[in-house]
Amino acid sequence: MLKTNSVFYFDSNDFINISHHYIDQANYKLADQAVKMGLNQHPNNLDLMLLNSELLIFNSKYDAAYEILNFVQEIDPENREVYLQKATIYSKNNLSDEAIEILKSALLFIDDKLDIWNMIAMEFLLIEDFESAIPFFKKCLDYDDEDYQSLYNLVFCYENLGLIDESIRELSNVLEKRPYSKIAWHQLGKIYKKQGKLKEAISAFDFAIISDDQFVSAYIEKAKILEKVKKYKNALENYKISLQLSEPNSYILFRISKCYKKLNNKKLFIEFIKKALREEPGNEKAWVYLINFYLKKNNLRQSRYLSKKALDNNHNSLKIIELNAITSISVGNRIEAIRYYKEIIDIQENQSWRIWKSLLKCVLEIEEWSELLRLSLRAKKYFPNKSFLDFTISGCLLKNGKLNEAIYFYQSGSKSSKIPSKLRKYFPEFTDNKALLI
Repeated sequence: MLKTNSVFYFDSNDFINISHHYIDQANYKLADQAVKMGLNQHPNNLDLMLLNSELLIFNSKYDAAYEILNFVQEIDPENREVYLQKATIYSKNNLSDEAIEILKSALLFIDDKLDIWNMIAMEFLLIEDFESAIPFFKKCLDYDDEDYQSLYNLVFCYENLGLIDESIRELSNVLEKRPYSKIAWHQLGKIYKKQGKLKEAISAFDFAIISDDQFVSAYIEKAKILEKVKKYKNALENYKISLQLSEPNSYILFRISKCYKKLNNKKLFIEFIKKALREEPGNEKAWVYLINFYLKKNNLRQSRYLSKKALDNNHNSLKIIELNAITSISVGNRIEAIRYYKEIIDIQENQSWRIWKSLLKCVLEIEEWSELLRLSLRAKKYFPNKSFLDFTISGCLLKNGKLNEAIYFYQSGSKSSKIPSKLRKYFPEFTDNKALLI
């Protein structure tokens, strides 16, 4: 029909099935055409109208969809789909209270309440009303004890309310009904881990693995605890099983490399951390760990090479930019280090005092007094009580012959600390100018 512009008659159900076929393929344009053709042949078909409103909602045409829904509701006041779609419109417009109200009204006459309970719970979750969400997620679980998404969400609500014992009790209830529920064991293990009950956590993850020996996440969580308690060989066994059961994973490869490092196996540490970086060149933590390894070994050439390579793959990583600054300083290139530190504060100006102080020390060491004064004044906006800044500003002002301003900043710094010896070295004017001591 589309190719030839011919018109053939189809039953309304055929148009609905065709539309659903295109929706499942994410071809919404053809789904829309099918609905419009169907409405031309069956203008009073409510199911086609509702399908039309659903597509309008998908395309954010809420007013047009709402008009259709009102029309259908007048004809069929207890149509379940009308209430669900209206709630969706409210939710998409951040009107969660209205969405909850209309869904609750639908509960009065709809027999199949599962979807409604879930939608109400999710709206409460959206507005972070965890306490109100809990009874609806519990209803979903009572109806279907294999509804693991509701279980996840229920535990999430309890955790946000600090009701850890309730989480454990709920998971225990699930396990009484389904002792081989890998998800419940897994969630229980994560709760025990947060509580610091590592032995119980390992036991829970073991039960999750017994329930499903292909359960990758349980092996990883168990390995992380074993790594934490310094049982690196056992941790390696579990990490490697998780690798066998899943696609190559940069995170797991990195964790394996760390275990080998702890076991002083340099060869395998390097091998696996490089595998992790090949798998995911943007793995910031792996780059930082590897660069720091070579820095501690005082292998400046390799650490400098890796820090530049890391930056190619993590352009906006503040940690890696800082490592580039550190490696530049290590080879005596202060100007390059200054450029990296400036890049950090340009990305996030209210950076830590460590970054600002490192930058100022580099500028101090190349004796660029005007630039040092400008940067010190800029830093003082964020760190008004740092005496180092007061003394630095004072020294720069003395270099420019501005004695009165220099006295003000010197005395401000003197209230909380003595002048650092490093600054005395670069600013002999402090010793020569007795007016500062008044």
